[in-house]
Amino acid sequence: MPRKIQDNPRPRKESGRMWRSEPRPTDWNARVEFVKRRDKSCRWVDGDTVCGSTERLEVHHRGAADDHRVEMLVLLCRRHHAKVTGQQAAEARRRNRIPRNRPAERHPGLID
Repeated sequence: MPRKIQDNPRPRKESGRMWRSEPRPTDWNARVEFVKRRDKSCRWVDGDTVCGSTERLEVHHRGAADDHRVEMLVLLCRRHHAKVTGQQAAEARRRNRIPRNRPAERHPGLID
């Protein structure tokens, strides 16, 4: 018996991720190509050394994730892109964390 083709296949993930909340601009692919031609390699700087890797390159937003201007985009290798994205995610979790303990309150019976 032939296999039935699924009528409504799952939506394709955009570059492997489904967490993107804002759509990219319509000329996103042209911007990516421009950044690849401009930077040519990973622009991660550690001290006074630039990574310079040319393998598995990804475009990273320097500022806000919804700022798609080419001057705010930089090319990073997958390793450094994962590192900086992880740091940003940890900072966001830290900002949104609910404190475990209530803040210390001044005793109401103490006189100023």
